[in-house]
Amino acid sequence: MAATLLLLVLTLTTQLGGAGKSYAAEGGDPVLDPCIVKVQDEVRIPAQEAGVLIKMSVKEGSRLSKGDVLATIDDREAKMGLKIAEYAFDAAKQRANDKIEEKYASKAAEFAKVDWDRSVEANEKTPNAVPDIEVRQKKLGWERSSLQIEKAQKDRELARLDAKTKFAERQAAEMAVEMRSIHAPFDGEVVDTYRKESEWVNPGDPILKFVRFDSLYVEGYAYARDFDREELQGRSVTVSIAKSRGREVTVEGKVVHVSQLVQGDGGYVVRAEVKNQRVGNGWLIQPGLRARMTIHLSSESSAKNPEPEKKRS
Repeated sequence: MAATLLLLVLTLTTQLGGAGKSYAAEGGDPVLDPCIVKVQDEVRIPAQEAGVLIKMSVKEGSRLSKGDVLATIDDREAKMGLKIAEYAFDAAKQRANDKIEEKYASKAAEFAKVDWDRSVEANEKTPNAVPDIEVRQKKLGWERSSLQIEKAQKDRELARLDAKTKFAERQAAEMAVEMRSIHAPFDGEVVDTYRKESEWVNPGDPILKFVRFDSLYVEGYAYARDFDREELQGRSVTVSIAKSRGREVTVEGKVVHVSQLVQGDGGYVVRAEVKNQRVGNGWLIQPGLRARMTIHLSSESSAKNPEPEKKRS
């Protein structure tokens, strides 16, 4: 972690042409300069299953919402497996709900009990009216029918467990189909593509790079000799971002992270989140731009819309 933070500091120094600085502006608000605009969410979307990329639904510059389909891997076999799993689950569910065997066994046991009772009553009135072996056989028939009820109930319980297994198999088949459709993990834009339609992909192969631009980070470097990290955490900020030909834009944001680690020079990373805004076919601010961040300690800054571009003094 320390090495990562040190690398960030070195990167800021290299990109912005000088060491990070912090100082108190009028009113006691710290100003971090230089800062850099960074991407908040950036991912290389991988293939999750092996197969032929049958459809590439996007191209570089495509803007999508969370859940939109980016690409599709050949899913014909997976869909057929899902159909089989659905049929198997439906059959298992019907077996689990089938009470016919249980009802028949109950009726058979009722009849066998009556038959045995009558034989016993006949022998009570007239000894040996029904041979003893026949009486025993009728009693055995009643007991067997009673056990058939228990067996039917047990079979239905096993059928319910089998239905649960088939349901899990159907869910696995649904997942197999779903994993062949690649979806946007958040609102963002495609900035690069690595595969084309009809190409074979393996699990883990990157297909495209997807970036979020509507919310960005601005990172700077503050010093423990000037301000404690607790003073900065959660504070509102005003960020001035350098544009071309000496122009700059100003946006509002909030400090979302202050590093717990203080470096050897006494500095620590401060990160603020700012909302971006579309301008024509692009965005008001882009990752990589230089910025200056004022952290409001003396008074909370009211939320503002991004100001129009203006010349820096």
